[in-house]
Amino acid sequence: MNRIDDRSRFARTRESLSCTDATQHTLTAVGTLSTYQETTLNTDQYELESLLSDRFVLTWRHMSVVGLVCLLFVLLSFTPLTSHTTWLYAARGEAILSEGQLPTTDVTQSLSQGMSYRETSWLGSIFWAVIARQSLEAVSWATTLLATTSLVLISVTLWQATRNSLLTGLGALWFALFAWSWLGLGSPLLLVLPLWIGLIVLTLRGSTSLSRSVATLALVLLWANLDASVFVGVAFLAIAWLGNSTATLLENNFRWKKLLLDRNFQIAAVTLELSILATLLTPLGIGLWTDVYDSWSLRHVPLDVISMAGLCLLVASVLLGVILRKHQGTLPVAEVLTISILGILSLSMASHVVWFAPLAVLVLIPRVQSALAIAADPVLVPTETREQPEAKPPVLRFAYSLGAVLLCWIAFAISPLSQAVLGGQPRTIGQLFDDATPVAATRYLRENPVDGLVFAPAAWGDLLQSPQGGRADVFATTSMTHLPQQAKYDYNRLNRGESIWQGIADRYAIAAMVIDKQSQTALLETVHAGHENWQVAFEDDLSLILRRSGK
Repeated sequence: MNRIDDRSRFARTRESLSCTDATQHTLTAVGTLSTYQETTLNTDQYELESLLSDRFVLTWRHMSVVGLVCLLFVLLSFTPLTSHTTWLYAARGEAILSEGQLPTTDVTQSLSQGMSYRETSWLGSIFWAVIARQSLEAVSWATTLLATTSLVLISVTLWQATRNSLLTGLGALWFALFAWSWLGLGSPLLLVLPLWIGLIVLTLRGSTSLSRSVATLALVLLWANLDASVFVGVAFLAIAWLGNSTATLLENNFRWKKLLLDRNFQIAAVTLELSILATLLTPLGIGLWTDVYDSWSLRHVPLDVISMAGLCLLVASVLLGVILRKHQGTLPVAEVLTISILGILSLSMASHVVWFAPLAVLVLIPRVQSALAIAADPVLVPTETREQPEAKPPVLRFAYSLGAVLLCWIAFAISPLSQAVLGGQPRTIGQLFDDATPVAATRYLRENPVDGLVFAPAAWGDLLQSPQGGRADVFATTSMTHLPQQAKYDYNRLNRGESIWQGIADRYAIAAMVIDKQSQTALLETVHAGHENWQVAFEDDLSLILRRSGK
């Protein structure tokens, strides 16, 4: 009996414990469900947290600068190409790619055979040849992107120096107007312009350091292989070094020992020496410098002071005067020297405006801000320091940032560059070039090849001889300095329209003549007076093409 009672009590105890556990599990489940429901119902009390930091928060001032750069980008993308030197580079690049070595004669002019020639822009020529292989419009796209890169570099550098959106926007606009003829023309110099801007920033901003020296050497080395104009960069480094050395001497009362022991002086001197040596690390070696004089002598065209570039140079002179009058303290000698020397050179040689424009913008605008005590933009208050009621939601704080991104997308969608992504009809050849380009004559020569030499204005020869253009064997191009002296003399006589033009044409076995009706009026009148054995093959408002009878 006792065993039976013990077993019954054990069973009742077990059932009681099971009921207690079940009750506890039920209460726990109910409590968990209640907590989950409370959390779900109260999610509106929590804010979304942004993944981007406050450095990406833009204001309406920043967005306006972005909008200005986007507008300039769109204008550049629709600006017709007027510089035909690009096609000259592309033809030389094709020769390098096909032969696997640098040409020893100018391949763009058959009359230059036997004349010494050095390819000083081999890497730039290959670049343009690869671009031109794609299409005519690809060259326009490349020049647009290169020009926009320079604009963005100018804008970013100005913002870092001034922290003022208005000055940054004005500087970008001034730079665009200053160098507009180079930015919109498709000049090969657009390829090295970003390198020049980087060299200015590394040389005139901040103290000299080893990392800056390495970056400077890299820019000079790349520039030397892209274009022979690297001597401008090396000369700039030398002038800046001379200016900084003069400033150090003045600070130390002309104590040369302190100058020689100055660390900045030593690093700058070594950087200059290594930069000169870096220019020798090209396929030409020392031959790059022997060709500098010829390149320099071709650019003695004075600046037209009534042009846009001339007016911008006048503005630079006025700003320099304001700085000298209002600036507190001593101005860096290097900045004054480089601005003065390049400004004077730009007056006598207009081609140097492309170098003076970014230098003037990057140097003068920050100095004007300091001289006139122009304040920087108001600093954005970080989110953590604001009181909770005044804090903006993350979406509103990034509204202008999103607006800037939208402007960039709209500019890209409007520009011809979007055809590769969004589709659309490519531009015609007439839309790619300006009204002064002989588009119809180029098309005629391409569709009706001439077996023999073609005389044309040297400015047109670059496009007419290119594989993408007329594919003609032209008498001269813009690199006619490599022609024999007699050929140069005869070209000038033909260009002037002398009465013996037919005799000169017979001497060189010229099979066709392309005449510019606007700039070669004397030759046009002479040809109309009598052109036996010649017949008019093509004529429009811009050009006249004569071909020998039977050719």
